[in-house]
Amino acid sequence: MEKKVLIFFLIVLVFCVAMYGLFGRVSVTLVMASADKSKPGVHFVYLGASETEGRGTEDRGTEGVTSRETLSCRLKNKVPFSTITRTLAPLQAHPMIKSLFPKQSLEDVVHYNSCAVVSSSHAMKFHNYGRDIDAHDAVVRFNCAPTKNYVTHVGRRTDIRLINTVIPYTSCQREFWDRRVKMFNNEIVVVRNFLNVRVGKHGKLDLRQDQHHSFGNYVKYRRTFPERTMHFIQRPNFGVDIKNELSHFCNGKTNCKTTESEKSPSTGAHGIVMMLHLCDWVYTYEFVPSAVDRNTSLAHYFDEETNFSWLYHSYNTERDYWRTLTVTSLEEVERTGVAVFRGLSQYNCT
Repeated sequence: MEKKVLIFFLIVLVFCVAMYGLFGRVSVTLVMASADKSKPGVHFVYLGASETEGRGTEDRGTEGVTSRETLSCRLKNKVPFSTITRTLAPLQAHPMIKSLFPKQSLEDVVHYNSCAVVSSSHAMKFHNYGRDIDAHDAVVRFNCAPTKNYVTHVGRRTDIRLINTVIPYTSCQREFWDRRVKMFNNEIVVVRNFLNVRVGKHGKLDLRQDQHHSFGNYVKYRRTFPERTMHFIQRPNFGVDIKNELSHFCNGKTNCKTTESEKSPSTGAHGIVMMLHLCDWVYTYEFVPSAVDRNTSLAHYFDEETNFSWLYHSYNTERDYWRTLTVTSLEEVERTGVAVFRGLSQYNCT
């Protein structure tokens, strides 16, 4: 077995040297041991003009790399990731509820090499990324985004599902509560946390803005399905910290829409930042839109009726932020909709 691994590694090394000679700088992440359900393999990241020649768009090149590193370190330091565990101070007064929460935070349970963060964008119907997505060590989907009937476009695996607070309050009740439905069954489920679960001034649980009862539904879910132990809620203030970081970014941009500063970050933003903490490499699919689907206002690849809404979330600011952080050339993102990011663990920040 060790001999086979060595031969495989040498083949990869020779291939990388050849790729370097042909295309310039190529970053390789080699998966020698992978997460459950993943397929071991090699993921190649082409670091385009933004990482090498400094061509193409404003604030790229050397200045762009510096900006990306600075922003990444700010994100790493200002927006740490964790999930609520049974050690959270307000839970100590409620032992029956406390026992329903995990002993460990999610980042202490998993860390991946290469991750796919798959948007629910209608543009996904125009790509055949299924195999590429499934080849990653972890695949993240959002809310109740399906794979059935869309495998060619979005893949079949789901390792982590990040849901917003309206689930199951107004959406996906059957998928959430019916144990016969596979969705949520064998997945790590994470509830996004913007303002819904907070710690009050006196150290008590503050659920005043949890209008869709996400905390109560979490408790009910854990009692209904005690065997499903991989169910988490993002830490208090995680979404608020993302919003503050986006506002800081926006304040330094002359073309930023300051009206978005009052809006909350999208569930997608909660998911990308989470995975930047949990993965060495993060591949996002159609979060920074490609040019393939600009003739429609439809929102989702699985829905031909609902239009995209700009009303609630800071999408413009988020997209500018991702364009600054990605190591992929903006021309490539425009063409493919795939933006690659270095995980925050790869930045040595002071």
